Amino acid sequence: TATPTEPLAATVNGQPITLAAYERELARYEQAQAQLGQPVADNDQQNVVLAALIEKQLIMQAAAAENISITPAMVDEKMAELQTAAGGAEPFSQWLALNQWTAADFHEALTTELIIGHMRDRVTAAVPTTSEQVNARYIQVNDAELAETLHQRALAGDDFAFLAQQNSVDKATAVNGGELGFFARGSLLVPEVETAAFALQAPGDISEVISVTDADSEQTIYYLVQLIARDAERPLTAERRYGLLQQTFQAWLDDLRTQADIELLIDTP
Repeated sequence: TATPTEPLAATVNGQPITLAAYERELARYEQAQAQLGQPVADNDQQNVVLAALIEKQLIMQAAAAENISITPAMVDEKMAELQTAAGGAEPFSQWLALNQWTAADFHEALTTELIIGHMRDRVTAAVPTTSEQVNARYIQVNDAELAETLHQRALAGDDFAFLAQQNSVDKATAVNGGELGFFARGSLLVPEVETAAFALQAPGDISEVISVTDADSEQTIYYLVQLIARDAERPLTAERRYGLLQQTFQAWLDDLRTQADIELLIDTP
């Protein structure tokens, strides 16, 4: 008699994600969302949970290829830290039970998370802590003729900050003379303004009038930019560096997913 095969939710490069593991993770996710008061549609829950399990499998496979491993002592140390943070052995056991974990299952999951953390550190090791940044002022108006008039006045020597205070429709920056503060490439919501700022060479230089048409409203907005300062190696803010770390790791993960052989064995929307 053939040995029964355990039902699967998916395979990733031939390695299984069991249906039982998927259902346990789905139950924990649903419980966590309910505790946070953020219920989501059943279909969304299924997609989120299965996608997360597939991502973990991809990362673990990559970690194995890189010979990244975690010793039991490292996991035990982390378990001890979590137990202390929970207030002791009894509260920690209660937390495990409340969140549908056995001690053995949680130990295994923690091992996986520590390996993923090491893999994330390796993938993002080259993300810099500094970058070229510029500080600039800008003026935003909705009228082409006004934009050209302000441009000519700024070139003629009128104070750019004063012109921004009096005319920019972006009131949040207008009060500071249109100053944006130092920013790196990829930071601004309007790429055309960012490109113009980095193209300016010397403090005080002023861009041409920049016109940007919104794809949805079809409204054209006009900008002027003045360079205040440039720093070739300015430390990144914690928020900006975190964003770069996330982008780098996600791009690596997306590449893994593109190359992977992933077979879904349950119905998902």
